[in-house]
Amino acid sequence: MQNNGKIKITINNQSYDVENKLTILHATQQNDIFIPHLCFHPELSPYGGCRLCIVEVDGVKGYPTACTTQVKDGMTIRTHSKILQEMRTEILQLILSEHPSACLICDEAEECSDYQGTIRKVGFTTGCRWCPKDKDCELQKVVEYLKIDEIEFPVYYRNLPVEKKDPFFDRDYNLCIYCGRCVRICHEHRKSSIISLNNRGRYSTIGPAFNQSHLDANCEFCGACVSVCPTGTLSEKTKKWSGIPEKYNSSICSLCGLNCDIQILTKENKVIGTLPLGDPHLTGGELCVKGRFCLIELVNNPDRILEPQYQFPEGLGFITWEEAFLKASDKLKKADGNKVAVYLSPNLTLEEIVAAKQFAQQVIKTINITSSVLTNNLIPYISLAEKSISIEKIEKSESIISLFLNGNYNYAPVTLAIKRAAEKGIPYLQIGWINDTTSRFASHHLTPETGKEKEFVKEIVESFEKGKEVSPEISEVMKLFKDSSSTIILGPTILDLTEAKEILRNIEKIIKLTGSKLFVLNPYGNLPGLLSSVDLKPHQDILDKISKGKIDSLYLIGDSPFKKRPNVNFIIHQSPFPPSEKLKPDLILPTATWSEISGTYVTLTDKRKKLKAVVKTSEKVLSNSAIFAKLAKKLGKQELKFNKKELSKLIPKKLTIKLPEFNSKPKKNIVQIKTRAFPYTLIQEKNLYTYMGMYLNQLIEGLREIEPEETLIINPIDASKFDIQNGDNVMLKSHKISKKYPVVLRKTISPGFIRLITSNKTFEFETNPCPVKIRRVNV
Repeated sequence: MQNNGKIKITINNQSYDVENKLTILHATQQNDIFIPHLCFHPELSPYGGCRLCIVEVDGVKGYPTACTTQVKDGMTIRTHSKILQEMRTEILQLILSEHPSACLICDEAEECSDYQGTIRKVGFTTGCRWCPKDKDCELQKVVEYLKIDEIEFPVYYRNLPVEKKDPFFDRDYNLCIYCGRCVRICHEHRKSSIISLNNRGRYSTIGPAFNQSHLDANCEFCGACVSVCPTGTLSEKTKKWSGIPEKYNSSICSLCGLNCDIQILTKENKVIGTLPLGDPHLTGGELCVKGRFCLIELVNNPDRILEPQYQFPEGLGFITWEEAFLKASDKLKKADGNKVAVYLSPNLTLEEIVAAKQFAQQVIKTINITSSVLTNNLIPYISLAEKSISIEKIEKSESIISLFLNGNYNYAPVTLAIKRAAEKGIPYLQIGWINDTTSRFASHHLTPETGKEKEFVKEIVESFEKGKEVSPEISEVMKLFKDSSSTIILGPTILDLTEAKEILRNIEKIIKLTGSKLFVLNPYGNLPGLLSSVDLKPHQDILDKISKGKIDSLYLIGDSPFKKRPNVNFIIHQSPFPPSEKLKPDLILPTATWSEISGTYVTLTDKRKKLKAVVKTSEKVLSNSAIFAKLAKKLGKQELKFNKKELSKLIPKKLTIKLPEFNSKPKKNIVQIKTRAFPYTLIQEKNLYTYMGMYLNQLIEGLREIEPEETLIINPIDASKFDIQNGDNVMLKSHKISKKYPVVLRKTISPGFIRLITSNKTFEFETNPCPVKIRRVNV
């Protein structure tokens, strides 16, 4: 070995200096020597399953695989001898004998596309031209490299049905080559272990155990398996037939406050997909289902507004932009600024926020600026969130405690940090009623007793302050706090709890008493940017003014605070997506959305992240800033500038979150405890899957399937006691309310608990949590 830690090896009669402990495959890749392979993946442990990377090594019997064999000083390697190429050809022919390969060995394959205009009604792939991975397939490339033009073995077609029952991606195991990449990325990188190799021989398939659907097996739908599949076996439903992207554009996801880095795939001025950063064929990434699959459906949604509309006496009708500006300016000119309220979405960019602020304050002359997310509980939550550490520090914690974390379809970088830490032996304790992707890594999973959530946290505080004895459950939490420097991860489900304020206050005390670190999850894309740039009024204060007749006009910018029309004279709805039917706005102005605008987002740790425009908008759609500029000019304020350069000057260099003060006091409700008469606990959750005022699971079918609204989510153990099946209707009854709901069965909710997601601004049932009982309808 040389002094610099490198060793000398010989590859194909050429001497190379390489790092010690590399595999032969890595060494050849670093020196631009290509060895064909199909199962190798740089983010995964060596597998050696496809056998295509076999090499000859002097002094070593047989033909070791390059991906599993480490280099040694003085090693002599041959990668492309005649016998190796013959063996690779034979191995590949064996693989192709159970793979639709007509196009792969057809001598007229290149001319085939000229004759593809015929009608074809076959529901499965019979060749490359009908495969979603055509021209982007690793198997194709290896076949071309080895110049395979015939298959000498008997051909066997597995004739397996294409599996389409799960959301977001299809699975055609007739195309599977058993490379095991999907299984390994799920187990090693995402640490979910949802899929495995089932059965043996030609009957082998890959999927969840016991023929479960991915949904029933608690798949996160992160799409890592789809990304690393070398063939067309796994294919995204939304981009299945879009072909190869023309460009991969770096940007960010704006669907939660983590603002994950992503790359946007575009073709012919259209977004056709999203991927994690890195090699598009190799990276597993750290995206959740929203960033991986939902953004494309959002921007290409058929319900998008693409032309201005006006509420005529006969109903909504399309108008030109000039007519829209005239109608808007006419109403705003006559309006008393003190009686106009402007609502802003937390998904707007910083530039859009300061443009809206300038327009509201200097053109409309109003200080009534708010957002529908500014609830009583959000303020102490964000106050705590300002103390958040970075995600990178979570993994370095001595112990981790999560409270009310629901990480199944959200916050993937955080859940992965927890799993990696727990795998290293760092103690992890989970508190809450959701069994999420981190639950199996938890040493303890604690569920506070219904009606005693506040007391659960208070008991920890009093133990530190007064030395009080605690319950066995609390002692497990105390042990972590006393033995190590803990990190508390706080999920936004706490915002919906009746006693959230008191719980948050006690969590803050725990942090001060124990010196624990904190990471608070922000469900809204650019909430820190919104709170830092505008002096906002609490949402409830604006509602009070509307009810008293002190507000008579509403300007809704990417926010939908009302399901039905309030008692006001005029409403402008400015958004990429349609309003609620019952809102009946007077004027609808379509705006550009994610991937069509550039701007800045801010995380809770004050990191500024850039959203990039990668496609052009429709001719009849304008950006928010362009709308403000046109309206300002109509209203005689042409001196105000809304271009990017001027707006950037309005953004403070140092962003400081300004929390609004609440004038109205919320009603205090006492959460009752469970009894024999009401033995189940209802957990109500406000739908946090939002973008520009739209609920994603109302726009996106796959998300609606995994997180259904106005549907009771019940554990199968509880359902079996009443013989309740998926899709049945049940009557849910509390002390005061009784209502009928459909049911879905999920293992993600703990036994004894019932989960209900709603897009209503207020909850149906009296408290949250709420003791309830259930019965099947018509039994």
